[in-house]
Amino acid sequence: MGVIEEVKEALARRKFIPYFQPQYDVITRKMWSAEILARWIESDGSVIVPGYFVPELEMTGDILELDWYMLKEACIFLSKLDKQGVPKFPISINFSWKHINEQNTSGMLCEIVDSYKIPHQLIIIEVAESAILEAEEDVKVMLEEIRNEGFRIAVDDFGNGSFSLDLITDLTPDVLKIDRTFFLNGLGDEKDKLVLEGIFDFANRLHLNTVAEGIETEEQLTFLRNSGCKVVQGYIFDKPMPETHFIQKCKDNSADLDAEDILLTQSPAAAVQLLMDAIYTVSPSITYMNLTKNSYYVAQGEELGKRVNNSISSLDDRLANSVSSVYPDDRELYKKTLNVKSLLDAYERGEKFVDVIFRQIGDDGVYRKLAIKNVFVKNPAVNDVIAISFCTVLEEVEPIITPPPVKEEPEVPYHDPNSTTELVNVRRGDIVVQEKRDQVVVDKTAEEKTE
Repeated sequence: MGVIEEVKEALARRKFIPYFQPQYDVITRKMWSAEILARWIESDGSVIVPGYFVPELEMTGDILELDWYMLKEACIFLSKLDKQGVPKFPISINFSWKHINEQNTSGMLCEIVDSYKIPHQLIIIEVAESAILEAEEDVKVMLEEIRNEGFRIAVDDFGNGSFSLDLITDLTPDVLKIDRTFFLNGLGDEKDKLVLEGIFDFANRLHLNTVAEGIETEEQLTFLRNSGCKVVQGYIFDKPMPETHFIQKCKDNSADLDAEDILLTQSPAAAVQLLMDAIYTVSPSITYMNLTKNSYYVAQGEELGKRVNNSISSLDDRLANSVSSVYPDDRELYKKTLNVKSLLDAYERGEKFVDVIFRQIGDDGVYRKLAIKNVFVKNPAVNDVIAISFCTVLEEVEPIITPPPVKEEPEVPYHDPNSTTELVNVRRGDIVVQEKRDQVVVDKTAEEKTE
């Protein structure tokens, strides 16, 4: 009997038993989730690991049957926790990329999970990085459909292949599981450390959870905590365990996570994230300026580090283009303070920052009083003068409008038909003196005459 036939018989006889390996928050060391793993248990008690049968199943496409089997096992387990009153933890399940050959994979997923009344967000579908590369567009469509149903998506073995970071941005998974090969040599390779730090920084900017697999030492754990990794999985905490042991583990870890003071336990990367969130709350957009190169780009708080303008632009052009929106009385101050030469002069004088308050009209036609603070910073890698500009809205203001000068009425000719004098030019309100019958009398005002 071949491997495929053996597997099919084992599935029919329910010889595949779910094992669970917990995943832990790297800071609090509280359980975050768990991965469900297939173990083939023979009648003599011997355990056959996936390395024996999964490659064969992948080749023939029969892996799909095992995936659905393990999904049902995950739902059965979560239902047991519910009945025992134990808080449920998310369960991640490996899915083959060959599910793209099925009709309505997301619909089948919903049907199974809903039949056990399990919330969709408790199921994490894992697809290997290499599997996505097998059929990138089709897999992407399938995962988007699954995610739209409320399930979470994890990219497994991330960093093992030539995966495009652009595709991660487009795919927007919920979890990146870092390939265990990074940790096989105990983090002795400095290049591996740099790559990992870059991955964690990239993931944190996109608000993705990161899970490091195969962690075995405190040295690795310390590095991951300081580098911004969120979750770890490995022998340092637990080996894969049968259901009975894992249920007890769930009971032991059901304490309220809020018992930990995050300010005392957070990683440096988490502390930086809190700081950036606070900064962007006060200043929704931040301008990074290279005064030496006369260049800048703008970043917004909604997507930390993402440029609003796609390319580096000239500071001089920006200042010239923005002056027209500044209130006329403030334009000279605005140009004098914020031009590149003035900022460089301030830096040379040893000033730490330059600030200015002015009024500017927005696209909505509303004037606002703004405060700009340009803070000089030093990048140790270059000698360029760098400044970061924070813009804060102080208040909406009514523009001060100078009333136009009063327009004088033009002089109008006035003449009394009974007068013997020549016509004179008078204005409304003038006193008119006219000569009449050799007597000088004060006549009515011209205004009264003309009414």
